[in-house]
Amino acid sequence: MAAAGFLFLVPVLFIGAMGNRGEYFVGVPGEVEGIPAPVLEAYVLAAVRLEGEYEQCRGMTWPVLAGIGGVESDHVAGKEVSASGDVRPAMVGPRLDGSGVGGNTTPHWDSDGGELDGDSTYDRAVGPMQFLPATWATHGLDGNGDGVADPHNVHDAVWSAAVYLCVSEPESKPVDFSEEDDLEAALLRYNRAGWYVDKVHGHIDAYTEIAAQAAAQLPVVRPGAGTEHGRAAAAWALAQVGRPYVWGGTGPHGFDCSGLAMQAWKAAGVSLPRVTTDQVNAGTRVGLGELQAGDLLFYDTGGPGGSPSHVTLYVGEGQMVNAPRTGQNIRVDSVDNDYYRSVFVAAVRPG
Repeated sequence: MAAAGFLFLVPVLFIGAMGNRGEYFVGVPGEVEGIPAPVLEAYVLAAVRLEGEYEQCRGMTWPVLAGIGGVESDHVAGKEVSASGDVRPAMVGPRLDGSGVGGNTTPHWDSDGGELDGDSTYDRAVGPMQFLPATWATHGLDGNGDGVADPHNVHDAVWSAAVYLCVSEPESKPVDFSEEDDLEAALLRYNRAGWYVDKVHGHIDAYTEIAAQAAAQLPVVRPGAGTEHGRAAAAWALAQVGRPYVWGGTGPHGFDCSGLAMQAWKAAGVSLPRVTTDQVNAGTRVGLGELQAGDLLFYDTGGPGGSPSHVTLYVGEGQMVNAPRTGQNIRVDSVDNDYYRSVFVAAVRPG
């Protein structure tokens, strides 16, 4: 629980996993047991986004955030999570009345008039990452770009937790989450208890192992240089690698090419049209020598519906996420591919 010093125990793939502390690689299965897809997506997007917005913080990975979420709320077990990340019914912890429940021996009197936790006498921790209302008032952020900072939305809660771990360093020192000392200090800032750090570390290690196993089967790719939205779109697209191509599919279990492009940019907060012939006009044209993470590459493969008939998403280092055709899985391909170069139409930067 952020800044509380105690914890309530109430028990999608992607980039940014970390092996041997500091070695980055792609690799998360299409699903992780016990983590709902929207929750896993929130962990991954927040991890990728943090370093882009807070240069003093490096090495954040989805296993770190999942480790906290696993201990704080068991990834909102027993709750419904919408595609946009809203958790219903709301997850609210025990009353912090100093009775010892959840390890709390110091009363936390109401700070929000019961607005977030429904209790106008004492505070209760709220949301997937179990923020105290008072902490949320100063550190709560809008993670999904809808204009509202809601601790009961998993994207808002996870993004706020990631930033809190980064900026709550008392002397504003750089934080490298790939370093054990920095990671432990950050976890202690989230909850000042050694047993809590040990418990979260156990989850982090388990999820890092899952990522490592998946990474061994996937190419090493991180989103390259680009805008915040472009990097987020690229990261989300990388999260879908290995899932099947599904004609007309817009997820979560399968996608066609334009469905993948649309949903990747939607996850980054930018709306795109549904089909390639409209998507090609939904941004700024760029040259192949100017590509940045998230840029869309359009091709005339002779498919129905006119030209362009195919779209991929550039992720950096000369590579693109490609949902090729029925019978094949989403994969990472080289942009410098003889076939695709021969049918190239345009490159577009959405936004």
